[in-house]
Amino acid sequence: MRGEIAVVRTEPTRCRLTVWRAAAISLTVLLMPIAPARTSAQPSTVGSPVIPQGDRIEVQAVPGPGDIDIGRAIAVVAAPLERVMQVVTDYARYPEFMPNFNQSRVLSRRGPNALVYMQARIARNTTTLWAQMRIYARRPRGQTRIIEGRMVQGNMATMYARWELTPLGPDRTIVQFELLVDPDLPVPDALVSAENVKAARNTLRALRRRLEPQRTG
Repeated sequence: MRGEIAVVRTEPTRCRLTVWRAAAISLTVLLMPIAPARTSAQPSTVGSPVIPQGDRIEVQAVPGPGDIDIGRAIAVVAAPLERVMQVVTDYARYPEFMPNFNQSRVLSRRGPNALVYMQARIARNTTTLWAQMRIYARRPRGQTRIIEGRMVQGNMATMYARWELTPLGPDRTIVQFELLVDPDLPVPDALVSAENVKAARNTLRALRRRLEPQRTG
């Protein structure tokens, strides 16, 4: 306190200037337009999921925890819940139908919970991405079954995936899939975000073809 008092007494002009500058800065901040805050990732929906009409695959870019958006896709699959759950949790067979996957090895497993090594080729097969994913079943929300996976090791900045499966009668299932991949490559965030949305849509297309052999698109 004594040091501060001495400064005020010996340098009154500087003190007044400092006060005016602080006031001007505060006024400038108050007059600046306030940008809407970027919300954190919202990986789950509340209540009943939206039911897409017909064969539509609804897609959405959901703000992620950083500058990369989560890709979200939702569609109705013509297969009962247990059959969809069987395919979604058959991690070792992902390369048989999932786009870009060329390896998926289960390192350890207990029920639907597993540690899985996954590898994919992107950018016209010029770049390999790999991750060890910790996959686990979350507590069901009503009739909705939830499977979530997060990267614990890999050559990417982030990888996150989530399935939500809700029965729609005895023979159909509403499937929502979310994907967040940040490959840590020198490409614009907007391009990576768009690829996440595209990959989420393509994943549901691939799942439909797996569960509905008669489907061609």
